[in-house]
Amino acid sequence: GARLKEAISWGKIRPGAPHVTVEGDASVLLPILGADLFGG
Repeated sequence: GARLKEAISWGKIRPGAPHVTVEGDASVLLPILGADLFGG
C-alpha cells in the first residue's frame, strides 16, 4: 500500500487534514486492533 504522503500528493487527502501513520507488523498490530474493536 501507499503511504499517506503519496495520498496527499495525489489529492486523495487534503494537505491540512489530520492523519496518523502506524508502522508495524500485521501479526502484532492486527490482534491489538481487533481486541480494541471488539472490546476484548
